[in-house]
Amino acid sequence: MKSFSIIGGVPLFGSVTASGSKNAALPIIFSTLVTRGVCRIGRVPDIGDVRVAIELISELGAKVRRVDGDLYVDTRHLTYRDHSADLCCMIRASTYLLGSSLAAFGRCKLPQSGGCNFSPRPIDMHLDAALAFGGERAGEYLTATKLKGAVISFPKPSVGATINALIMASVAEGETLIRGYAREPHVIALSDFLISAGADITFTDSFVRVVGRELHGGDVSVIPDMIEAGTYLTAGLITHGRVTVRGCDPKELSSYLDLLDRLGADVTVGSSSVTASLTGDPKPVAVTAEPYPGFPTDLQPIAAPLLSFAGGEIYDRVWQSRYGYLRALEPFGIRYSVTADTARIHPSVLHNADTAAPDLRGGMAAILTALMAKGESRVNSAETVLRGYEQPTEKLSYLGAHVTLSDP
Repeated sequence: MKSFSIIGGVPLFGSVTASGSKNAALPIIFSTLVTRGVCRIGRVPDIGDVRVAIELISELGAKVRRVDGDLYVDTRHLTYRDHSADLCCMIRASTYLLGSSLAAFGRCKLPQSGGCNFSPRPIDMHLDAALAFGGERAGEYLTATKLKGAVISFPKPSVGATINALIMASVAEGETLIRGYAREPHVIALSDFLISAGADITFTDSFVRVVGRELHGGDVSVIPDMIEAGTYLTAGLITHGRVTVRGCDPKELSSYLDLLDRLGADVTVGSSSVTASLTGDPKPVAVTAEPYPGFPTDLQPIAAPLLSFAGGEIYDRVWQSRYGYLRALEPFGIRYSVTADTARIHPSVLHNADTAAPDLRGGMAAILTALMAKGESRVNSAETVLRGYEQPTEKLSYLGAHVTLSDP
């Protein structure tokens, strides 16, 4: 296993450019299976999860080539086969095979999805959507002679279930209405790709209307990664530096920028950039993670090191038990307590330590904490972080951090 070596206590200054969004790129890659043609997907991050997704669609006959940051996916000669269980277990996004494979082939072996095991993550709403389109459960398989439009009402917003429903609806016969849909930017990004491939999708405040069509090759560029943008802004703040993230969408970061404002940070917002620094003593704040446009659940672990200055509370309405990563921060001296569905971060005095990445965002939270602590620290299981961050050592080093990636 690889590890990050970090010499902390160094203020970070400068600017970095946001990579393409992991959470947008993955559903777009899987949705190419319902098209027939050559798709271009621009600004695709070179990260572990994307590489696994490419392997999975390649198993089904997709021909994929990367040219600089663009992916070209040829889906003209697809053939069904059961998905590799080993690959599916590596990423959570393999659940998108449920909708894309059922729509493309009328058959799908239910994937044993992997990814970050920070909380129980059921797929009951995904399955309910597939059944509503006419799918049938047969043991560990879903089958369908033909998908037909349906009215789907999700009891709560689910990004994954909404994405699977959009993929199936885009090629299902007739009209589909999706109520209670998730509104995250990567859901809209998927629909933009499907529309470029010929889909008929209309969003309203209360539902999404989709009329199924035959889809050809699509063309889209992946939106900026708002989680990565928030991560590097945080790296500057926690080290008492000043960092600018370029090529991002400040509107998507509005809830995180609100947190920084309440914390007492100095924030400057441009049309496609954000700059942040701490000019005074941070204030104690409370964070509530909830569906978009609320505070992103993927940023609440990133916020935890920030709260260790003056203390604060974290409440997550999306994944109520997403606090296990705090155990990985404890060796650095982060003081916390978890009661029921709330994590309390207490003012902490940090020191260098060794730990391991418990999950993707928790692993980056450990790196951030190490950047705060003077001396040399090590974060093991680096592959976990590399699943979702493109060139993190290079970007942090460009800002002045002393970070290296090493083999055992």
